[in-house]
Formats: sequence, C-alpha cells, structure tokens
Amino acid sequence: MQWVLLIFTLMMLGWLGWKRPVWLVALLGVSIALEISSVFYPDLGILGTWLGGISGVSLTRFTSIAIILTALARIIGREGTWSRALKIVRSPVSIAFLVYLGLGILSLIYSHDRMETLGEVVRLLLLYFLFVGTAVIMDDRNILLPLRAVYITALVLAPLAFYEGLTGRLVWQGEHLLVEPVLRVNATFVDPNIFARFLILAIVANLVLQTFEKEREKKLLYSLSLPVLLGELALTSSRGGMLTLIVILAVALVLLPNRKAILGLGALGVFGSILFWAVKPEVLSRILALTQNLNDTSPQRLYLWKVGIAIFQDHPLIGTGLGTFQSVFLQEYAHYQTVAGATVSHTTILTIASELGIAGLLVLAGVFAALIFTVYKSYAQHGGYIDVFQAVPNQYLVAAGCFLWILTVFLSSQAEGRFFEDPVLWLAAAIIVVIGNRRSFI
Repeated sequence: MQWVLLIFTLMMLGWLGWKRPVWLVALLGVSIALEISSVFYPDLGILGTWLGGISGVSLTRFTSIAIILTALARIIGREGTWSRALKIVRSPVSIAFLVYLGLGILSLIYSHDRMETLGEVVRLLLLYFLFVGTAVIMDDRNILLPLRAVYITALVLAPLAFYEGLTGRLVWQGEHLLVEPVLRVNATFVDPNIFARFLILAIVANLVLQTFEKEREKKLLYSLSLPVLLGELALTSSRGGMLTLIVILAVALVLLPNRKAILGLGALGVFGSILFWAVKPEVLSRILALTQNLNDTSPQRLYLWKVGIAIFQDHPLIGTGLGTFQSVFLQEYAHYQTVAGATVSHTTILTIASELGIAGLLVLAGVFAALIFTVYKSYAQHGGYIDVFQAVPNQYLVAAGCFLWILTVFLSSQAEGRFFEDPVLWLAAAIIVVIGNRRSFI
C-alpha cells in the first residue's frame, strides 16, 4: 500500500505540474499540515535520506521538488519566464537569502563538522529553489490560493483535533515526541507546537481573506470559524503558540484594517482561555510554570540556552559553522547537560548566533529588512494610510498577511527551532516578492 500511495502521489504531482501548476503551491500549504504523511511512504533508503533527512520523505518534500521541477520546465520552455526568474533572483528578499546561503557555504572552510554544514547548505539551497520556483509559477489571479489552502486545512483538521481532545486518544505521535502529563493535541503534526503554529497561520489567513469578501454572509462565516481555530489552538496547550498569537494580533492591529475583528478575536481568546482553564486547570498550571525556576520546570531548555550562549561567546564573529550546534555541543560543551534530553537547539536566534556568529545575526536582520522594505513598497504604491485601509481589498493586505506568517514562524521558532528550515517562510516570502514585483493584480 505504501508503494501504491507513492506512485499515486508522484502521478498526481506530475499531472498538477503539467495542467495546474499554481495548485502545487496550494498543495504545499496543505501538505505542511500533513507531517503524518511520512508514515504513508516506503523506506527509500539512501534516496529517502537525501530527500527527507532523518525524518524521512513526506508529501511536503515531494510537493517542494515538484514545484522546483515545474518552475525549471517553465523557465526552459516558456518565453519570458527566464526574465521573470531573473527579476525574482534580483529582488532584495532573494539577495538577502543568497547572502545567508553564501555565509553558510563560506562556513564550510572553518566548520567544526563539514558534513553537517554541507547537509545544511544543500537543504537551504533546495529551499531557496523552492522560493524561486514558487514565485515563478504563482498566478496573479490566484495569489490568495495558498492562504485559502492553509485556512481550509486548519478547519478540516478541527474534527480530528476535538476528537483527540475529548477522548484523550492521539491518532499519531512522532517517533521522538515526548509523552507529557498534560494531553496536548497534535492532530496530523509530529509536535503540538507546530500544530499551534499552523493554526496561527490559519487565523492570519482568515483575517486577510475577510477583507476580500463583500457579502455579509461570507464575512459572518469567517467570523464564526475563528472560535473553532482558537479552540484547536487551546487543545495544543502550546505556551509558545499562545504567546505568539498575542504578539501576532498586536502587530496585526497595525498592519491590517479590520481592527474590530482583531480586537474581537483577542477578547474571545481571553474569555475562552478562562473557560478552558476552569475545565482543565492542569493546562493553566503548565502555562504558569513559565514564571517558575527553569532549572526545575524546563532543565533541557535551560542548558540548551546556556550552551548556545557559551558557543557564541567562544566564537562570536563567525560561529562554528552552519548546522554544527549539536556536534559542537556533544564534543566540547557536553558538561552543560544537566539531565538526559535534547541536544539540538530549540531557539533560532541562539542557533544562528552559535553557528554563524555576529555575521549570521546581521544577515538575519537583513532578511527581515528586505521583507519589510518589500511589504512597505506595496503599501506605498497606494498613496498613503487612508487609501490602503479604506480602498480594500488590495495587494498590500496579502503582503502584510504573508509577513505576519513569517513573523509567526520566527516567533514560534524561538521555542521550537525551525525558521529557515520551515517551507512556510519560503512560500510566504515568494508571495511577497510576486506582489512587490507588480503594481496591481486585483
């Protein structure tokens, strides 16, 4: 059955690449939610390791490769696509990504573990190709499709999430997922924190899509679906997810025009949290543990922070090489480990600081500067604040929503660790670049 599913997946992706390329981008948004798909496919041996790393192949990786190949076929076989690809590569966001990639390649010279660095460079290179490929095949008329795909997928997962929450039975747990005393719903994700991240992406998509609906009935449906998404988020018991949502809603008040909906969502979240904690006080206790001594409540996270800071202090300028945190930790800083547990950094800023030093942090800042510049460019094209927030919908709102997606991934990666490795970053950045390269598409 696994081989049948593999063949069907490849045939489906091939057909979409030939007939409906833009649907591959939408499928990428869906497949990100299907980490469970890694158990659907057979062991491909060395090829599987190359495609998926230690976690194996998944629908996300197959879809990413299909997007890259489809874009390449377009560049080779369709007139005018090559110049469009060059325009994408020359964009400020692309240049910032290339500088980060170049810094990773440069770190091969001094890396403490060249094989790990080489593996990370290859992975980043494939994700960069995904970014360019997504921007190449995006259709201006379907620019909202990825947002709709993520939003609808989150709603489709709601019955499963509530089933797990009510019965206490998780349908799937990743091989390395820790069993915790508090039930944490993860649906089709390996980690409840990643599920929470995806739900915040869906909430942002909802707030953006609302502005494109003129019919009152459809706007009402969007409003009614927000409590469902909040309910799913509560069931993850993700402390990082809840903190991320608070920050994202605060930034959304500045970037998006539908402030009543955002404030209403915030109020609903507070009220719903009080009710949820009254029913499940153990969840509140877990959240309040953040205010206690980390040496007692989260010793693994504490020693990982100490290791990251120590590596940065010893190698402040250029770090120890991209992807080397774990190997350097185990070889030179193992004495920091106070309990048996994780040896991989779970904090993006500390990971970059230890692996690429101050140079890496500066390039990270450059990536965000390029993203903000491109989003602001789409804002400035409308002639000012009143025009943007009154003449809705417009292209700026999509760019702002995608920036909120990237900010969501970045904030949550301070507790989970995946930022540059997350396809959402490259998907959202591609949409921002597509919008930035055009004056109007609606």
